[in-house]
Amino acid sequence: MNHPRIVVIGSANIDLVTRVPRAPKPGESLIGRSFATITGGKGANQAVAAARLGAKTLFAGCVGADAFGAMQRQSMSEAGVDVSRLKMHPSEPTGTAVILVADTGENVIVITPAANYGLTPEDIAALEPDLDGADAVLLQLEIPLETVEAALAAARRRGVVSILDAGPAQQVPERLVAWADIVSPNETEAEAMTGIRVETLADARRAASALRAMGAAHVVLKLGARGAYYLGDREMHAPPFRVKPVDTTAAGDAFTAALAAAWGRMPVEAALRFANAAGALATTVAGAQPSMPTRAAVEAMLRDGPQET
Repeated sequence: MNHPRIVVIGSANIDLVTRVPRAPKPGESLIGRSFATITGGKGANQAVAAARLGAKTLFAGCVGADAFGAMQRQSMSEAGVDVSRLKMHPSEPTGTAVILVADTGENVIVITPAANYGLTPEDIAALEPDLDGADAVLLQLEIPLETVEAALAAARRRGVVSILDAGPAQQVPERLVAWADIVSPNETEAEAMTGIRVETLADARRAASALRAMGAAHVVLKLGARGAYYLGDREMHAPPFRVKPVDTTAAGDAFTAALAAAWGRMPVEAALRFANAAGALATTVAGAQPSMPTRAAVEAMLRDGPQET
């Protein structure tokens, strides 16, 4: 893939992770089995994943002037991410995510954006020259929507492919859907955007069609254990790789980063397979950024890993 250049604009959080037998019911207390403090945030996760996949990666975001912010800066730098556009908020703390991981590998997450909301449209204006020559711009919804909008507009002006990872789940203004070149929600996010519950491939087709009607040129639905579904100039289902999940946190971020690294450099079917392999590998390691796979691991999975049909 010859070292694509990717700009990630988004969130940087610290994940406070507790492993539990199962998700608690309302009003119920459970005893956790372990606790860990891990670097995360959808934007930072995708930046680390893109760098490990061999992309020249620039990250733009905002952290607090605290130990968590320093931890994020160090983690991304060690992964090879350019953090020269990582701001430090003068008063807000670094964003956090409280994550409960069940024995099945499924998770429940509560995010407090805090300093992430310090990334503004004015920052995007200063960043815009850095988009020249980029292969893709990655965006998520853990920063202000007006900042996302400004970034999508800047990418369009500079002729750079934009990928909108529509998480966390929320209603999204149709103009954001229309301005993104690729819109990539998971099932929950697709339901929040379209009102269509995604439980089958037929549901995925309906949700993707609804997003296309909002103006999305390409829709890539992340379906977890069912793989991925694409709707654009054609329709395609990419089956998943069979793995034993340990922790699904950030698997979608690995998928999105891999999709960005592969998009336009290989046929859509191969790009989806590459992204599926990255997402599957991410579920086999606990934690967000620690689970982001290397390009060598993804290529090994593509070569040797079994896919469901």
